[in-house]
Amino acid sequence: AVVSTQSTGKTRVQKNKERLERQKAAELAAAKADRQLQHQLTRVKAIKKELNAEERRAAEITAARREKRAVVAVRPGKYGPGKLLQEQPEFLLPEEVSSSLRKLTVPSNNTQDRFLSLQKRNMIEVRQKVNPHRKYKLKTVEKWRKKLPEEIIELTKMKTKKKKKIAVESS
Repeated sequence: AVVSTQSTGKTRVQKNKERLERQKAAELAAAKADRQLQHQLTRVKAIKKELNAEERRAAEITAARREKRAVVAVRPGKYGPGKLLQEQPEFLLPEEVSSSLRKLTVPSNNTQDRFLSLQKRNMIEVRQKVNPHRKYKLKTVEKWRKKLPEEIIELTKMKTKKKKKIAVESS
C-alpha cells in the first residue's frame, strides 16, 4: 500500500479561515435579522397609531349618528308625502290700523290655526283638498209615477202580451 505524505485534507490555516468566514457570515445574518425585527417593531407602532386614529374617527361618527337618532326619535314622525306651504303673514297697512288697540281685530280662525300648527309639527298629514267626484256616472231612471196615464196603460199592455207569449211558448 502506497501512503502519500500529502493528505487531501485542509491545513490548519485554511480551516481557521473558513471558520472565521462562517462566524462573520453568521454575525452578518444575525445583525440583518435584528435590523428586520427592529423595523417590524417600529412599523407595528405606526400601524397601532393608524388603527387608533381610525377607531377614534369611527367612534366620533357613531357618536354623531347616535345624537342624530336621539334628535329624530324625539321629533314626531312625518306623515304623508305632502309638504306644508309657508304662508305669508297677513298685516294691515298703516291706513287700515285703528288708533285704538282695543278696536283692532285679528283676521284669523282659531281652529284653522290649530290645524296648521299640528301640520307644522308633523302630528297630522299635510295633504291637498280633494274635490268630491264619482267614479261612475249615475243612471237616469224614469219612475212610473212621473209618466202620463196613457203611457202607463201601454206599458201594462206590453207586459201582459209578453206574459202571454211566454205562457204559449212554454206549453
